[in-house]
Amino acid sequence: MGTPLRPATRPMMTFVEAVKQCLRKYGDFSGRATRAEFWWWTLAVFIGSVIFSVVDSSITSFVSGDGYAFSPLSSIFSLATLLPGLAVTARRMHDICKTGWWQLAWYAIPIMVWMITAVLFFIAIAIAFSTSGDIRAWEFETADFNVMAVAFVPALIALAVALAVTLAVVVWAVVWMVRPSQDGSNQYGPDPRAWDDEEAGAATSF
Repeated sequence: MGTPLRPATRPMMTFVEAVKQCLRKYGDFSGRATRAEFWWWTLAVFIGSVIFSVVDSSITSFVSGDGYAFSPLSSIFSLATLLPGLAVTARRMHDICKTGWWQLAWYAIPIMVWMITAVLFFIAIAIAFSTSGDIRAWEFETADFNVMAVAFVPALIALAVALAVTLAVVVWAVVWMVRPSQDGSNQYGPDPRAWDDEEAGAATSF
């Protein structure tokens, strides 16, 4: 009888395995992560965020009757999952032979364009108020619409650009995160889908 054959690659990681793996590699930015590991972790964080948001809302409505909202559990959960989220994203990028530092661009570019948009709107509002002459009784009918147009048009253009840039960055990130693993080892480590010697022996024996 011949030697039993094992699958060419290890089975896809399950939801529980992915969460355990990410927690075990809490701050580990080295190595590679499969699509299953990244997306299962993303789903786990999403579910956790929804659950803690619901709990926080219940606590707020029970404790505070003046409409004041606070979310301690959601905040703690977000902070607790931030580092492993960044780490698994870096490993996922390594898996397609990209440096994990690209994450900085995904955060920095939208932040920059939204900051510029906010500044332009602040300037536009300041000009509109100064044109009206009385902030307390400001009405569009009394404002100089020519001046307001000059002030608000750049801000509205910046808003449209910010929305487009943010959408483009999200699409960029998703496209990279759904790409299949690079076959074989790369500069960041061995193929996470491949069997190591111990697993290969166990699978073959089974």
